[in-house]
Amino acid sequence: MRLVNIDHEQLVAAAGGDPWRIHATLAHGRPAQIDRVAQAFHAAGRAAKDADSAFALARQWIGEALIHDNGELSIGDSPLLRSTARALGVQVAQLPVIAIDLENIAVALAEAQESSASRIAQLEQQLELADQELTNLFAAEKLCHRDDEQRCRIRAAIRLLDHRAINATATAWQQVSNVRDHYVGALQNAENNLRGHDDNPVVVRGIDQPRPPLPEPVPPPGAGPATVNNWWSSLSPDEKTQLIAQHSPEMGNLNGIPVDVRDEINRAVMLDDLNRVSDLASKHGASVDAVLADSARYGLSAIEVARYLNARSAAEGLAASADALDELNQHPAVFLVRYQPDVFGGDGAAAIAIGNPDTAANTAVLVKGLGSGLKQGTLANPDGVRLYSEANRADWGRDTAVVMWLGYDAPNTPSDSGLYQPAMARTGGRALAADVNAFAVTHNGAPTHMTVVGHSYGSTTVADAAAGFGMHVDDVVLVGSPGTDLAHSAADFRLSPTGHLYVGAASRDQVSWFGDDTIKTPFGGVGLGQDPAVDRYGSVRFKAEVPGDSFNPFYEHSHYFDLGSEALFSIGDVVAGHGDALQDDGMTARHRGEYGLPAFVDPEARREATTGHRHRAPTGDRAR
Repeated sequence: MRLVNIDHEQLVAAAGGDPWRIHATLAHGRPAQIDRVAQAFHAAGRAAKDADSAFALARQWIGEALIHDNGELSIGDSPLLRSTARALGVQVAQLPVIAIDLENIAVALAEAQESSASRIAQLEQQLELADQELTNLFAAEKLCHRDDEQRCRIRAAIRLLDHRAINATATAWQQVSNVRDHYVGALQNAENNLRGHDDNPVVVRGIDQPRPPLPEPVPPPGAGPATVNNWWSSLSPDEKTQLIAQHSPEMGNLNGIPVDVRDEINRAVMLDDLNRVSDLASKHGASVDAVLADSARYGLSAIEVARYLNARSAAEGLAASADALDELNQHPAVFLVRYQPDVFGGDGAAAIAIGNPDTAANTAVLVKGLGSGLKQGTLANPDGVRLYSEANRADWGRDTAVVMWLGYDAPNTPSDSGLYQPAMARTGGRALAADVNAFAVTHNGAPTHMTVVGHSYGSTTVADAAAGFGMHVDDVVLVGSPGTDLAHSAADFRLSPTGHLYVGAASRDQVSWFGDDTIKTPFGGVGLGQDPAVDRYGSVRFKAEVPGDSFNPFYEHSHYFDLGSEALFSIGDVVAGHGDALQDDGMTARHRGEYGLPAFVDPEARREATTGHRHRAPTGDRAR
């Protein structure tokens, strides 16, 4: 199944469970192999019966032939022979029963697999039809231009399809869960029979092994962060230690679990992915590169290779983030908040926090756009480190955390069709809103000042998270935005009463001209929504010009986070909760289309870019 407009991970989260995962556990079983084992037990039973008869005859002969001189105990009545006789008697009686129970397990598993596969096939057919309808609706939405009534009808239809997909998945999850539970019940009944009866139990390996008591069940993927946090808080220290030691991959990505715990679990999973390949290379006396180059020869699957490569990218991102410096030139703690190396077709998803969002006075979540992903090495991109340094220097004495968020499937290349429609941004917006809102649940002390920064296609994702999926933040910063899709004005972001929408758009950044309100340049008019830098949008625009001349029309687009730049300095103030300082520092900019001029007239085009902007230690006048 290949879906263009519906994201698997977010669909599962909204549905409250993953029917594909349950089906995969059922499909992993091998009814034919279980049946072969049953036949082996039948054969063993027949052999044991013959052996029992032979042993009884031998015991009689021994008892008659060998008696101690004092007439006491016969060797035939020795404890050893008595225990051997009992063991053979148990085998004769129980081996056929075991065989029958195993046959029942095989039948139950085969029926469960057939039923589960049928339900999954039905679900995938429903989702493929919904996905095709979404493609048609997105195409129609691009054609309706400024007809707000028609656009509203289309978006209502999109929301309806979204709910149908979620409901279909939730229903399938419940049905496949019932199939699984029915099979588990049959398996447990068979296991109880296999335990034997009376004081001669039949021990089946793995059934009677001592097992540590498990904590309360982990909440499902769709559980809200408050529910997850309450569950985690209810656990004893020993239970928490046990769950961390088990480091289930799902646990490290559950919103509502404290950041430091998620980091410990996700790092352990990441190390498993790294060690799986490095240990194999060591075992064969080969280099890791040699193993990766001929993975099939060494028994590695494509998924295991992809997980290793993405784990290496995550480790590189952690190392790069650890080099960040705060205002006192000290290195921060770094946390792997999200780690999903095998989602989005192998691109992976991840999030690294520079500083701890659970304790920071200010928190920023940075969302990148085109070409970003775990596989693409975005976690090692210096933009997050630079923003961390500048924001901490902008608010001396109070901790600021910066989260590099790669939790959605971003367009990969300029030729990626997803770049020219908002479907990926909307799917990502839902995930972003969930992750950002969860930080408030685990935060300790006074609420953090939360800012979400979106760059390029990431700005469209941020706009959709706020306007379409209820993301709760204080301020939003958009730089190099190609359009805000579901948000038609700053009011649609539904920020806190004291919050603002801040926009940075270099006058020569061609991507920032893609919005529908601006001139249709040869590079523009891709239909991603309104331009937030225009006068009537309601944003606060800050200076973001980039020095130098380049024949590359997209050069300015990739330099908003340069050290000393106008944009980074301004974003640092906003993230630190000092957006009001932009006016005092002379960093605000005129909007496109001010004074009643057309939207394609940009007052910033007449101004030379300035450099050397860095926050400095505070003085009486808060010098920078």
